[in-house]
Amino acid sequence: MKELSIFIDESGDFGEYDHHSPYYIITMVFHDQQEDIQPAVSKLNQELSYLNLDNLCIHTGPIIRKEEIYTHMSVDERRRIFNKMVAFIRQIDIHYKCFYKVMPFLLSTCVCTFSPHNSIISGST
Repeated sequence: MKELSIFIDESGDFGEYDHHSPYYIITMVFHDQQEDIQPAVSKLNQELSYLNLDNLCIHTGPIIRKEEIYTHMSVDERRRIFNKMVAFIRQIDIHYKCFYKVMPFLLSTCVCTFSPHNSIISGST
């Protein structure tokens, strides 16, 4: 039997409009459990360990804004974290769908399918 994992995350605020964060985004990531990503996860964990980021849930906002544990990291150090994450995503077979609202008016969607060979198979908005 085929098993599909779905991970859902959101970002933004439905409150009053703020020009610093004009979007509200919901993203769903789909992973077919028949596709083994454990070797890629292990490699990512090892690469993050080399950067002294063991057992850590990576959130990109604090990396970009140089907050929390990233306060004393240089741009190059923070860029390395992003590069590790991008390399991970490019080598696994996942699909995702984004829904975003430009506050306060427009609602749109974005769908992309990635192959494990670093390319977008299809995309639409």
